[in-house]
Amino acid sequence: MTYSIQTEASRALHEHLLNDSSLNIPDSFKEAAKKVEFVGDKDPFVPTPLKISESSAALNAYVATIANVISKERYGGEYRDVTVDTDVASLFLMSILLPRINGSPALENKTIQAAIHKGDIYEQGKPIRRQCTNVYKTKDGRWFHLHGSMNASHTMKMVGVPEQDVTEEEARKIYMEKVKQWDSKEIDRVANEEYRQAGVVCLTPEEFFESEHGKIMSSEPLYKLKPRPSQRKPWPETKDPSRPLAGIRVIDFSRVIAAPVISKILALLGAQVLKVTNSSLPDVSLTWVDLNTGKRDVNIDLKSPEGKATFAELVRGADVVVDGYRPGILSKLGFGAEELRKLNPTLVYARENCYGWEGPLSYRSGWQQVSDCLTGISWLQGRFLGLDEPIVPLLPNSDYQMGLVGAAAVSHALLLRSQSEQTFDIDVSLTQYNIWYYRLGLQSPEIQRSLREKHADLKLRHYDEMLSLITKTYATLRKVRPELFSREEYFEKMSGEEWGVDGNIEILTGPFKIKGSDLRYDVPSGARGRSEAKWVS
Repeated sequence: MTYSIQTEASRALHEHLLNDSSLNIPDSFKEAAKKVEFVGDKDPFVPTPLKISESSAALNAYVATIANVISKERYGGEYRDVTVDTDVASLFLMSILLPRINGSPALENKTIQAAIHKGDIYEQGKPIRRQCTNVYKTKDGRWFHLHGSMNASHTMKMVGVPEQDVTEEEARKIYMEKVKQWDSKEIDRVANEEYRQAGVVCLTPEEFFESEHGKIMSSEPLYKLKPRPSQRKPWPETKDPSRPLAGIRVIDFSRVIAAPVISKILALLGAQVLKVTNSSLPDVSLTWVDLNTGKRDVNIDLKSPEGKATFAELVRGADVVVDGYRPGILSKLGFGAEELRKLNPTLVYARENCYGWEGPLSYRSGWQQVSDCLTGISWLQGRFLGLDEPIVPLLPNSDYQMGLVGAAAVSHALLLRSQSEQTFDIDVSLTQYNIWYYRLGLQSPEIQRSLREKHADLKLRHYDEMLSLITKTYATLRKVRPELFSREEYFEKMSGEEWGVDGNIEILTGPFKIKGSDLRYDVPSGARGRSEAKWVS
């Protein structure tokens, strides 16, 4: 039988999601999922051994299925036809590179570049700082993902690298020499326990699942809904039955990629999203054009009495808080789960992290690359490329796909909240997604060989950090499937005014369509801190 992305995506949806007893899937989801159709080119084309397009398509279909159920419950009628474009689901994983202004890449626009540079508070673009986040070999022959987070100064101090102006290659060599002086267990301990910086030893899948943390996390569901008693909260009144989440208010308290993707998907479904940021805090500003789409963005200092009062008032009017900071940060600021519920007893509280919320490593901070190295995904990528070294997967895959998981979990919780006297705490993590992703299985040897042949010019090593990986992957994908990047129907036009840009910004459209539903971004992408701290009625 000829392999197709669509057939495998359907199998992932029906067998790995809808039949997962740990998710307590209601029958309505299974009925609505019968209306899903997958379309697109049948052949895998992303150079990775895992089922990356299939996973994205299945999770997009799952989000759309829950939205379909919500629409039927809110507005009546029958379940609606759902179409998932597997090509767009693949492009979704590289969304940060795709925004355009007047036909040219948005990230090349001078006004956008100035805003991005302003957001790079700790000059993470400098070679000596960028190469601090990379995979290097240790003294005992293991590989360690060193991570500079959003301020590389702490990790640089740990390994003894002073600030200096060098080339990318020179910076890599400096870190190679420093890291190979460490035993892998010791650098892992010092980074995480003494300096409280992200970093992890690169494990194979077998090593991960044999570890204490792997054994515990492998029994966790893809997402966890933890019920809390509250009054039943009906869906808000709306005059627009074309938006599944019309009237729902979401606070996005997060940075970087994974958690912001959650709220971006919720915005696509019609939720009003307010992103809470602070101009004094660093972020990966290259992501802003894509991930600020659909959201207003307000500057609040949660360490000040005025900021706390403003945030508390927003929480009182919210339906959802998405928390993507290091575990415990929101609680230290006085807004832990209990405090949030005192302000708003029906609130849905979704928290996202790297390692997962159970097991001995759950307290650690982390990033996509850290989870990819922890779970063995990086070793699989390296072996696929014929190397005896781990390679961080080529796109921010687990970030974007965990965002889909989180959006599905929030939608699921909102539906249950409308049906019963309970609300929910939600746990999602990069590692929960990566375990699920791994269990979809590898592509066949024939497909893997075909992918290597298609991308024969793609040359990577362990020291290709994320920007290098994304850039090289984007280039090879444009060569293999050039038509994908020029299809006008794949992009949604919106005003560039909120960036101070003349003309329209084009953002990748959502990978799924629901017949009769208006899936779009009500708010155009815009600069950080541009909005007022209030809900729009």
